[in-house]
Amino acid sequence: RHEAWENVSRTLAHEIKNPLTPIQLSIDRLKDKYSGKLKDEKIEFESYLKTINRQIKTIENLVNEFSDFARMPSPILKKIKIDDVLNRAITFYKMSNEELNLKLHKKINSNFYIKGDAEHLYRVFLNLIKNSIEAIDEKKQKNSNFKGKITLEMNTNNEYIVIEMLDNGIGFKDVINITKPYFTTKKDGTGLGLPIVTKIINEHNGEIKFLKNPNGAEIHIYLPSYTWRTKY
Repeated sequence: RHEAWENVSRTLAHEIKNPLTPIQLSIDRLKDKYSGKLKDEKIEFESYLKTINRQIKTIENLVNEFSDFARMPSPILKKIKIDDVLNRAITFYKMSNEELNLKLHKKINSNFYIKGDAEHLYRVFLNLIKNSIEAIDEKKQKNSNFKGKITLEMNTNNEYIVIEMLDNGIGFKDVINITKPYFTTKKDGTGLGLPIVTKIINEHNGEIKFLKNPNGAEIHIYLPSYTWRTKY
């Protein structure tokens, strides 16, 4: 099913990208030709051009997501510490928002080794944390005093490393269709983020579950433990 969607994405990316360059060139020529000639309407004219430029950027981002989904390289699996990958993603977001209440807890004192691709999994956690931040921001729009919280917990049952993620944002509206390509409940969403996340977890022989929680959104990720894989 993912291969079929990858073909669709590849075609869409190609067809959408083709007209973007001539559109951008036309805008640049319009600006060069008419900005100096207009007086009273110059500000309005340039405002129109900026609006078109913004929409072009939005379409470019969409094309990039299509391309990413279509060209996801196969993971290069190595022995890695998954908590190092998680801490790297957490640090990335805390660098731009020191007040972000985002914490990682280890339920046991263990080395959480897996056989995985650190860059692919880093992308997974960047995407999931970003979604949580956006869900919290959406809740803040209704209540400016609302305090957001994102918690990640790690545990192991020998066979699997278990990562549980919980935020107190708006929660999932539809956990059944959430991993289907191009399905989205966001106004500006492409519906490709979570399918890419799911695909990466599947390629690591793992599983990801999206759960409804009365306090927000809950996600469980199961990744085969390196020690268990090497033992058996």
